[in-house]
Amino acid sequence: MSRTSSKRGMIARTLAAAAVAGITAASFAAPASADHGWSPQYAALGDSYVSGVGAGDYAEDGTDCYRSANAYPQLVAEATGARLSFDACSGARVEDVVAEQLGNLTWRTREVSIGVGGNDAGFSSVLGACAGTDTALCQGAVANAQAVITGSLPAELDDLYTQVEDRSPFADVTIVGNPRLFNGTSCSGTLAITPDEQALLNETADLLAETTASAAADHGFDFADVRDAFAGHEICSADPWILGYTGTIESFHANAAGQAAYAEVVTPYLENC
Repeated sequence: MSRTSSKRGMIARTLAAAAVAGITAASFAAPASADHGWSPQYAALGDSYVSGVGAGDYAEDGTDCYRSANAYPQLVAEATGARLSFDACSGARVEDVVAEQLGNLTWRTREVSIGVGGNDAGFSSVLGACAGTDTALCQGAVANAQAVITGSLPAELDDLYTQVEDRSPFADVTIVGNPRLFNGTSCSGTLAITPDEQALLNETADLLAETTASAAADHGFDFADVRDAFAGHEICSADPWILGYTGTIESFHANAAGQAAYAEVVTPYLENC
Protein backbone atom coordinates (compact mmCIF):
# COMPACT_ATOMS: atom_id res chain seq x y z
CA MET A 1 0.00 0.00 0.00
CA SER A 2 1.37 3.46 -0.78
CA ARG A 3 0.47 6.75 0.79
CA THR A 4 -2.20 8.56 -1.19
CA SER A 5 -3.65 12.04 -0.91
CA SER A 6 -1.04 12.97 1.70
CA LYS A 7 -0.68 16.60 2.61
CA ARG A 8 2.37 17.87 4.34
CA GLY A 9 1.56 20.95 6.30
CA MET A 10 -1.68 22.89 6.39
CA ILE A 11 -2.64 17.29 6.99
CA ALA A 12 -27.22 -9.11 32.48
CA ARG A 13 -26.77 -4.96 32.57
CA THR A 14 -24.84 -4.49 35.88
CA LEU A 15 -22.03 -6.59 34.48
CA ALA A 16 -22.15 -4.66 31.28
CA ALA A 17 -21.90 -1.34 33.10
CA ALA A 18 -18.92 -2.58 35.07
CA ALA A 19 -17.23 -3.90 31.94
CA VAL A 20 -17.63 -0.84 29.79
CA ALA A 21 -17.06 1.79 32.45
CA GLY A 22 -13.34 1.39 31.94
CA ILE A 23 -13.61 2.17 28.25
CA THR A 24 -14.42 5.79 28.99
CA ALA A 25 -12.77 6.13 32.39
CA ALA A 26 -10.65 9.14 31.56
CA SER A 27 -7.06 8.89 32.72
CA PHE A 28 -5.79 12.02 31.16
CA ALA A 29 -2.18 12.13 32.15
CA ALA A 30 0.34 14.34 30.46
CA PRO A 31 1.95 12.78 27.39
CA ALA A 32 5.00 10.58 27.67
CA SER A 33 7.05 13.67 27.22
CA ALA A 34 10.46 13.98 25.76
CA ASP A 35 13.09 16.31 27.10
CA HIS A 36 13.80 19.43 25.12
CA GLY A 37 16.85 17.94 23.44
CA TRP A 38 14.91 15.05 21.91
CA SER A 39 12.34 15.28 19.19
CA PRO A 40 10.10 12.39 18.16
CA GLN A 41 9.77 11.51 14.50
CA TYR A 42 6.43 9.79 15.07
CA ALA A 43 3.69 10.82 17.51
CA ALA A 44 0.76 8.49 18.26
CA LEU A 45 -2.32 10.24 19.62
CA GLY A 46 -5.74 8.96 20.61
CA ASP A 47 -7.78 6.73 22.88
CA SER A 48 -7.67 3.18 24.24
CA TYR A 49 -7.68 1.57 20.80
CA VAL A 50 -4.40 3.37 20.18
CA SER A 51 -2.89 2.94 23.65
CA GLY A 52 -3.45 -0.80 23.36
CA VAL A 53 -6.03 -1.61 26.03
CA GLY A 54 -6.71 -5.32 25.63
CA ALA A 55 -3.21 -6.20 24.41
CA GLY A 56 -1.54 -6.55 27.83
CA ASP A 57 1.98 -5.66 28.99
CA TYR A 58 1.09 -2.13 30.07
CA ALA A 59 3.67 0.50 30.92
CA GLU A 60 4.21 1.30 34.59
CA ASP A 61 4.41 5.02 33.94
CA GLY A 62 2.37 6.35 36.85
CA THR A 63 -0.73 6.86 34.72
CA ASP A 64 -3.85 4.86 33.95
CA CYS A 65 -3.42 5.28 30.21
CA TYR A 66 -2.83 1.55 29.64
CA ARG A 67 -0.08 2.04 27.06
CA SER A 68 0.78 -1.44 25.89
CA ALA A 69 4.10 -2.70 24.59
CA ASN A 70 1.98 -4.62 22.06
CA ALA A 71 0.06 -1.57 20.82
CA TYR A 72 0.30 -0.78 17.14
CA PRO A 73 2.22 2.50 17.57
CA GLN A 74 4.99 0.53 19.29
CA LEU A 75 4.98 -2.07 16.51
CA VAL A 76 4.97 0.60 13.79
CA ALA A 77 7.88 2.41 15.43
CA GLU A 78 9.84 -0.83 15.62
CA ALA A 79 9.11 -1.62 11.97
CA THR A 80 10.08 1.84 10.71
CA GLY A 81 12.86 2.65 13.18
CA ALA A 82 11.09 5.86 14.15
CA ARG A 83 11.54 7.63 17.48
CA LEU A 84 8.08 7.37 19.03
CA SER A 85 6.19 9.76 21.27
CA PHE A 86 3.44 7.45 22.55
CA ASP A 87 0.86 9.83 23.97
CA ALA A 88 -2.45 7.99 23.48
CA CYS A 89 -4.44 7.39 26.65
CA SER A 90 -7.36 5.19 27.64
CA GLY A 91 -10.64 7.07 27.84
CA ALA A 92 -9.57 10.02 25.72
CA ARG A 93 -12.10 12.08 23.85
CA VAL A 94 -11.19 14.58 21.14
CA GLU A 95 -11.04 17.42 23.66
CA ASP A 96 -8.64 15.39 25.82
CA VAL A 97 -6.30 14.77 22.90
CA VAL A 98 -6.25 18.52 22.30
CA ALA A 99 -5.65 19.33 25.96
CA GLU A 100 -3.27 16.54 26.93
CA GLN A 101 -1.54 14.95 23.95
CA LEU A 102 -0.19 17.64 21.64
CA GLY A 103 2.75 18.78 23.75
CA ASN A 104 5.39 16.68 21.97
CA LEU A 105 4.46 17.79 18.46
CA THR A 106 7.06 20.05 16.85
CA TRP A 107 8.11 21.19 13.40
CA ARG A 108 10.54 18.23 13.43
CA THR A 109 7.74 15.66 13.74
CA ARG A 110 7.50 13.70 10.51
CA GLU A 111 4.55 11.38 11.13
CA VAL A 112 1.44 11.58 13.30
CA SER A 113 -1.27 8.96 13.72
CA ILE A 114 -4.56 9.78 15.42
CA GLY A 115 -7.33 7.44 16.52
CA VAL A 116 -10.17 9.04 18.48
CA GLY A 117 -13.93 9.60 18.37
CA GLY A 118 -15.56 6.51 19.87
CA ASN A 119 -15.64 7.93 23.38
CA ASP A 120 -17.14 11.18 22.11
CA ALA A 121 -20.04 9.13 20.76
CA GLY A 122 -20.36 7.34 24.10
CA PHE A 123 -19.79 3.96 22.54
CA SER A 124 -19.22 2.29 25.91
CA SER A 125 -22.60 3.53 27.17
CA VAL A 126 -24.19 2.22 23.99
CA LEU A 127 -22.70 -1.22 24.60
CA GLY A 128 -24.08 -1.14 28.13
CA ALA A 129 -27.54 -0.17 26.88
CA CYS A 130 -27.52 -2.96 24.30
CA ALA A 131 -26.44 -5.66 26.74
CA GLY A 132 -29.42 -7.59 28.08
CA THR A 133 -32.90 -7.74 26.59
CA ASP A 134 -34.17 -4.17 26.16
CA THR A 135 -33.97 -3.60 22.41
CA ALA A 136 -35.73 -0.21 22.62
CA LEU A 137 -33.07 1.01 25.06
CA CYS A 138 -30.37 -0.16 22.67
CA GLN A 139 -31.99 1.54 19.69
CA GLY A 140 -32.28 4.82 21.57
CA ALA A 141 -28.64 4.73 22.65
CA VAL A 142 -27.53 3.97 19.09
CA ALA A 143 -29.60 6.86 17.75
CA ASN A 144 -28.02 9.24 20.27
CA ALA A 145 -24.53 8.07 19.36
CA GLN A 146 -25.19 8.49 15.66
CA ALA A 147 -26.50 12.01 16.27
CA VAL A 148 -23.22 12.92 17.96
CA ILE A 149 -21.16 11.35 15.19
CA THR A 150 -22.94 13.32 12.46
CA GLY A 151 -23.57 16.43 14.57
CA SER A 152 -20.80 17.68 16.85
CA LEU A 153 -17.94 15.29 16.13
CA PRO A 154 -16.89 16.65 12.70
CA ALA A 155 -16.24 20.14 14.08
CA GLU A 156 -14.28 18.73 17.01
CA LEU A 157 -12.14 16.64 14.70
CA ASP A 158 -11.58 19.64 12.45
CA ASP A 159 -10.28 21.64 15.42
CA LEU A 160 -7.96 18.81 16.50
CA TYR A 161 -6.61 18.27 13.01
CA THR A 162 -6.01 22.01 12.55
CA GLN A 163 -4.04 22.18 15.79
CA VAL A 164 -1.93 19.20 14.76
CA GLU A 165 -1.17 20.93 11.44
CA ASP A 166 -0.22 24.14 13.22
CA ARG A 167 2.16 22.39 15.61
CA SER A 168 3.70 20.01 13.06
CA PRO A 169 3.43 21.67 9.66
CA PHE A 170 5.85 19.25 7.98
CA ALA A 171 4.29 16.05 9.30
CA ASP A 172 2.27 13.54 7.36
CA VAL A 173 -0.86 12.73 9.36
CA THR A 174 -2.69 9.41 9.23
CA ILE A 175 -6.11 9.02 10.81
CA VAL A 176 -6.72 5.46 12.00
CA GLY A 177 -10.20 3.95 12.17
CA ASN A 178 -11.70 1.24 14.35
CA PRO A 179 -13.02 -2.21 13.42
CA ARG A 180 -16.55 -3.52 13.60
CA LEU A 181 -16.94 -5.50 16.83
CA PHE A 182 -19.50 -8.14 15.94
CA ASN A 183 -20.09 -10.91 13.40
CA GLY A 184 -23.81 -11.40 13.96
CA THR A 185 -23.55 -14.39 16.29
CA SER A 186 -23.91 -14.59 20.05
CA CYS A 187 -21.61 -16.06 22.67
CA SER A 188 -20.82 -15.38 26.32
CA GLY A 189 -18.68 -12.42 25.33
CA THR A 190 -21.55 -10.46 23.78
CA LEU A 191 -23.59 -10.09 27.00
CA ALA A 192 -26.81 -11.07 25.20
CA ILE A 193 -26.46 -8.41 22.51
CA THR A 194 -28.65 -9.87 19.78
CA PRO A 195 -27.67 -10.22 16.11
CA ASP A 196 -30.02 -7.36 15.20
CA GLU A 197 -28.48 -5.14 17.86
CA GLN A 198 -25.02 -6.17 16.69
CA ALA A 199 -25.96 -4.99 13.20
CA LEU A 200 -26.96 -1.60 14.62
CA LEU A 201 -23.68 -1.33 16.49
CA ASN A 202 -21.70 -2.27 13.39
CA GLU A 203 -23.63 0.35 11.40
CA THR A 204 -22.61 2.90 14.03
CA ALA A 205 -18.99 1.80 13.72
CA ASP A 206 -19.26 2.29 9.96
CA LEU A 207 -20.77 5.74 10.44
CA LEU A 208 -17.92 6.70 12.75
CA ALA A 209 -15.38 5.46 10.20
CA GLU A 210 -17.03 7.34 7.35
CA THR A 211 -17.33 10.55 9.36
CA THR A 212 -13.73 10.37 10.51
CA ALA A 213 -12.50 9.58 7.02
CA SER A 214 -14.39 12.57 5.64
CA ALA A 215 -12.88 14.91 8.23
CA ALA A 216 -9.44 13.51 7.43
CA ALA A 217 -9.96 14.09 3.70
CA ASP A 218 -10.88 17.72 4.36
CA HIS A 219 -7.36 18.20 5.73
CA GLY A 220 -5.63 16.10 3.09
CA PHE A 221 -4.85 13.39 5.66
CA ASP A 222 -4.78 9.68 4.89
CA PHE A 223 -7.31 7.36 6.50
CA ALA A 224 -6.11 3.90 7.55
CA ASP A 225 -9.24 1.74 7.48
CA VAL A 226 -8.89 -1.50 9.46
CA ARG A 227 -12.41 -2.87 8.97
CA ASP A 228 -11.54 -5.27 6.15
CA ALA A 229 -8.47 -6.52 8.03
CA PHE A 230 -10.62 -7.49 11.02
CA ALA A 231 -13.33 -9.22 8.96
CA GLY A 232 -13.66 -12.78 10.25
CA HIS A 233 -11.94 -11.91 13.54
CA GLU A 234 -14.75 -10.23 15.43
CA ILE A 235 -16.08 -11.18 18.88
CA CYS A 236 -17.36 -14.80 18.86
CA SER A 237 -15.34 -15.74 15.77
CA ALA A 238 -13.07 -18.78 15.73
CA ASP A 239 -9.99 -16.52 15.85
CA PRO A 240 -11.11 -13.29 17.56
CA TRP A 241 -8.88 -10.24 17.47
CA ILE A 242 -11.35 -8.35 19.63
CA LEU A 243 -12.15 -9.29 23.21
CA GLY A 244 -15.72 -9.64 24.31
CA TYR A 245 -16.81 -9.12 27.89
CA THR A 246 -13.93 -9.89 30.26
CA GLY A 247 -15.08 -8.13 33.44
CA THR A 248 -12.18 -5.67 33.13
CA ILE A 249 -11.29 -2.49 31.27
CA GLU A 250 -10.09 -4.72 28.42
CA SER A 251 -13.66 -5.65 27.44
CA PHE A 252 -14.52 -4.91 23.79
CA HIS A 253 -10.95 -3.95 22.82
CA ALA A 254 -8.45 -5.40 20.38
CA ASN A 255 -6.15 -8.07 21.78
CA ALA A 256 -2.46 -8.41 20.92
CA ALA A 257 -3.26 -10.13 17.62
CA GLY A 258 -5.65 -7.30 16.77
CA GLN A 259 -3.00 -4.69 17.53
CA ALA A 260 -0.61 -6.58 15.24
CA ALA A 261 -3.29 -6.43 12.53
CA TYR A 262 -3.60 -2.69 13.10
CA ALA A 263 0.15 -2.38 12.67
CA GLU A 264 0.06 -4.20 9.33
CA VAL A 265 -2.48 -1.69 8.04
CA VAL A 266 -0.87 1.44 9.50
CA THR A 267 2.84 0.76 8.91
CA PRO A 268 2.80 1.39 5.13
CA TYR A 269 1.46 4.89 5.74
CA LEU A 270 4.41 5.72 8.01
CA GLU A 271 7.29 4.15 6.12
CA ASN A 272 8.83 7.56 5.45
CA CYS A 273 9.73 8.04 9.13
